[in-house]
Amino acid sequence: MKIWLPKEVGFCNGVSSAIDKAMAVGGGAYCLGQLVHNKSVAEALAKKGIVTVERVDEVPDGATLIIRAHGAPKSVYDEAKRRNIKVVDATCPSVRAIQQKAMKYHADGYQIVLVGDATHPEIVGINGWCDNSAIVFDGKGKLQLDGVEKVLVMFQTTFDTRFFEKSLQNICSDGVKTLEIFNTICYTTTQRQYYAQMLSAKCDLAVVVGDANSSNTKRLHGIASQNCKTLLTDGVLTDIDLSNCKNVCIISGASTPTELIKGVLETMSENAKDTVVETVVSDETVEITSAEVATEEKVMDKDEALLAKAVSEMKEGHRYKLGQKVRCRVVLVSDDGVYVSIPSSKKEGFVPNEELALDGDYQSVKNTLNSDSTLECAVISVDKGITLSKKVIDERYKDDALVEGIKKGEEFQCVMTRVGKECLTGKLGSYTVIVHASQIRIGYVKNLNDYVGKTLRLVVSGEDKVDDHKRVIFASQKQILLAEKKAKEDEFWNNIDEGEIVEGKVLRFAPFGAFVDVRGFDCLAHTSDLSWERIASPADVLEIGKTYEFVVLGLDREKNRVSLGLKQLQPQPWEVAAEKFPVGATVVGKVARILPFGAFIELDNHIDGLLHVSNVSWEWLDDINHALKVGDEIEVQVLEFDGANKRITLSRKALLERPAVVPAPVDEDKVEKSDEEE
Repeated sequence: MKIWLPKEVGFCNGVSSAIDKAMAVGGGAYCLGQLVHNKSVAEALAKKGIVTVERVDEVPDGATLIIRAHGAPKSVYDEAKRRNIKVVDATCPSVRAIQQKAMKYHADGYQIVLVGDATHPEIVGINGWCDNSAIVFDGKGKLQLDGVEKVLVMFQTTFDTRFFEKSLQNICSDGVKTLEIFNTICYTTTQRQYYAQMLSAKCDLAVVVGDANSSNTKRLHGIASQNCKTLLTDGVLTDIDLSNCKNVCIISGASTPTELIKGVLETMSENAKDTVVETVVSDETVEITSAEVATEEKVMDKDEALLAKAVSEMKEGHRYKLGQKVRCRVVLVSDDGVYVSIPSSKKEGFVPNEELALDGDYQSVKNTLNSDSTLECAVISVDKGITLSKKVIDERYKDDALVEGIKKGEEFQCVMTRVGKECLTGKLGSYTVIVHASQIRIGYVKNLNDYVGKTLRLVVSGEDKVDDHKRVIFASQKQILLAEKKAKEDEFWNNIDEGEIVEGKVLRFAPFGAFVDVRGFDCLAHTSDLSWERIASPADVLEIGKTYEFVVLGLDREKNRVSLGLKQLQPQPWEVAAEKFPVGATVVGKVARILPFGAFIELDNHIDGLLHVSNVSWEWLDDINHALKVGDEIEVQVLEFDGANKRITLSRKALLERPAVVPAPVDEDKVEKSDEEE
């Protein structure tokens, strides 16, 4: 017996993507209907904690909702947004493209005609993107279009390709002025229906593996049953008689996991003797003979060897790595993307619409393609077939357009990716950018690894520093920093004057003063210029990180020095004292020190007045210590104020009641002598 297998089995790209998105969400999420029509997939999602619901109102506010591969009406998205439900959109790209067309053409006044099953969730979803105004036609009978000028016809992605032309003939559009038709049947659907037709025509039995609820699986069953006996299974074969079968084919739907097909193949191999497995590549077959088995699998049982060979064909690996660049030839331009042939690979690659253009205008790219076109792409996925991206290559090399400007000295940016010998390197398009350690910053760079992963601002480090042949650019960030520093200094010196009041942020302290940032320039405020009082440290007056107003005391551009003052913006203590201690005022002071001729009274910080011994009391004192001691607080009156000489004369007796008999006056000679001593 021979078992025939199509070359392509397992999930299509759309189903694979949907499952990956759903599995990445994890538990606690909700899926609107079955993600795909396959029981084993549904069970796997249920084990992950994903709950299947039929309506959006079953989903709690703020939860996560997965949109299945068949898509959903626009109203679902609107309701989710209103209720703060997070949407994970697993809609098949092909279906999504149809939805967008329906919305766009409906807005332009077209009557939308959808050819397919009116109850299928895909059709229900698409209709929801054109205000549920579409005419759904099953392709049978006649559809009369009256009273409409513009019509757009599209097909369910799993529609039976055998009836494509007939369904179009059944649409009566004599009165329609503008008729547009899109064959939106999925490429995978077309391919698998082709294999179902071709293989079933040469077999005694066709085994269709998939879920009975799957539209594309039922379609494959219908096609195969026209040619031979056909069996539909979900992957479990408990009772199958292959005794009278010489040729059997296995056909699978786009939502059928590879594991189910392997299980069916194992069961059939166990139930049949002298089995030969053949795989189909386009219209040709490749037979695995008994001789080949004997040569390559000497230690294995014949049936086991045949099974292993078939499974290896089903899971044929690729020789491409993620990110690898490949040049491909266009095979088919479809609604959802571009199918390409890849050098040295039996499999076709697929470039989705979203990976065709950097600016998102994939249609413009498609309009330039035909069967002779080639594309440079990068491999972005190898999980289910080879998925490619033209956008990645365009992104990778778009910066080559900057090189002409770079040669003229224009600034550019580059991420440093590795450390070389006394240098950093990065990539700019197809060019390697090299930055020597001495050109990274102003000053010495101790550890080059600190700059790996960082973006540098660069210019070419000199003439002829761009080598187009070797694709190398020698660049410098230091030149930019030096130029900016000079421009900053010029701006500073050209816009500052002595006597100007400026704002400055205190950066750090030194024993002799404080360094202050003024407009990005380091200036010095000397300790002696911070306060009218004597201070031990700048910290007595300033706080690091705080901003103050200073006056510019001096400028020296040659030495790059600026002197600042803080106390100059504050009144001198004796100026304040003139207002606080006018002649005749009564004040309270503390005895600071006592001398033979009198006492100095502290009136304010560093403001002392002299209380002469003769002004202490109406009585004669031969020793002032008899009346006062240091620390006493006494009330006195200001007799004289001499700000120029910083002198205040005080009297205590002026505040005392004058006695009836005034003591004899003090000897003048002694007073003059005491004044001289003062």
